[in-house]
Amino acid sequence: MRIIAGTHRGKKLLEYYSSTTRPTTDRVKENVFNLLTNYIDFNGLRVLDLFAGTGAYGIECLSRGASFVHFNDCDGKAVAIIKKNVGQTWHNWSVSQKDYLSAIKGEYDLIFLDPPYESNFGEIAIDAIQSGLIVFETDRDFEHPQIVTKRRYGRAWIYLIQKQKTN
Repeated sequence: MRIIAGTHRGKKLLEYYSSTTRPTTDRVKENVFNLLTNYIDFNGLRVLDLFAGTGAYGIECLSRGASFVHFNDCDGKAVAIIKKNVGQTWHNWSVSQKDYLSAIKGEYDLIFLDPPYESNFGEIAIDAIQSGLIVFETDRDFEHPQIVTKRRYGRAWIYLIQKQKTN
């Protein structure tokens, strides 16, 4: 697993596997970021990597110019891997080990949801998020009125969902 583009292109990332953590393949991640470039400019973005695992999605955003990334994972070992992967390279990030609903605080431009497959955590998180462009990775077809686009890469379904802030 590596950083695909930006200031730290090619940097290898530590991997971590558990019953709830499944790193996104480089192929899927590269396709997600190719898709995102049609919708956003990474410079200055505030990013939430909610089910962060190794932190690969958020780290990719830092390499591409995001102004801040918050990583969250409920698994302490995953949090330790995130800290090692980010290391001393960047200083505009934070990490927490909370339940995913507790971590949805603040306003973010881009939110990555890569929950454990076969869970409903992603759907619940989408309902709880007020605004921002959501990248939702799941193992099944999914319907939502604010889907911008969707793609399938093997077992992985990727959805871009634009949530608008309501008053």
